[in-house]
Amino acid sequence: MTAAVVTGGGRGLGRGIALALAGAGFDLVIGCTGRPDAAAAVAAEIAAGGRRAEVVAGDVADPDTAKLLLDAASSLGGLGSWVNNAGISVLAPLVDTSAADLERMLDVNVAGVFHGLQAAARWFLAAGVAGRIVNIASDLGLQAFPNLGAYAATKFAVVGLTKTAALELGASGITVNAVCPGTAETDMVMAERSSEVALTGLSTGEVRTAYLSAIPAGRFCTPDDVGGLVAWLCGPAATYVTGQAICVNGGSVLH
Repeated sequence: MTAAVVTGGGRGLGRGIALALAGAGFDLVIGCTGRPDAAAAVAAEIAAGGRRAEVVAGDVADPDTAKLLLDAASSLGGLGSWVNNAGISVLAPLVDTSAADLERMLDVNVAGVFHGLQAAARWFLAAGVAGRIVNIASDLGLQAFPNLGAYAATKFAVVGLTKTAALELGASGITVNAVCPGTAETDMVMAERSSEVALTGLSTGEVRTAYLSAIPAGRFCTPDDVGGLVAWLCGPAATYVTGQAICVNGGSVLH
C-alpha cells in the first residue's frame, strides 16, 4: 500500500481521516501548521497500529509545503491518495468580515486546496498512477448560512475546483471528490460557536441546541463519520466515483 497525505491531520476531522486511512492500510503523511505535538501523537497512534507515519509542518497556503508533503510520501513508497483537509473559519456577518480574515480563509481554504490538488495530480500523472484526491469542503459549500458567508464562499470554491479537476483528470483514472461535513464539535466549530454566542446574545447551550435541532439524525458529525467516507473514497470500491460533493451531515443539508 502506498502513502496518503492528510493536511491538517493532527486534530479534529483530520485526525479521524488519518486514522481511518491507516486502518484501511495506508501509511500516512500528516501535515500540520500548528500543534506539532498533536500531529506527533496521531503519528504515534498510527505507528502503534502497524503503519508508518511522518509529520510535515508547513502552511498549506505556501506551495512549497505541498512539495514537502510529496517528498515525505515518496519516502514512504509513493503517493496513493491526497486529502486536502486543512481549513479555517471566521463567523461574522458579511458587513463585519474584515478583508484580512477573508484573505486568510482564501489562502488556506482555496489556495491551500489548489496547491495540494495540483501537486497530487502532477505526481499521479507523471507516475501513471490512478490516484485519489479528496477535498474536504463543507455542507456550507452547497448551501449558504447566515454569518458564515465568507467561509461558505471558500467552500463553494472547493467544490468548483473538485468538479473541474474530476473532468480534467478522469481519463487518467484519477478520481477527485469533495466531502462536505456538517457540524462537528471540533476546535474550529467551538470557536465559531463562541463567536455566535457573542453575536446573538444566546447562551452556549441555546446555540448548541439550535444547531442540533436542525440535524434529522439527532447528533453532530464526528471525525469517524468523515474518516469512514474518505477511506471509502480512497479504496477499491470507489473507482467509478468522481466529481461528487458528498454530504456527511445527518441530513441537515440534502444534496
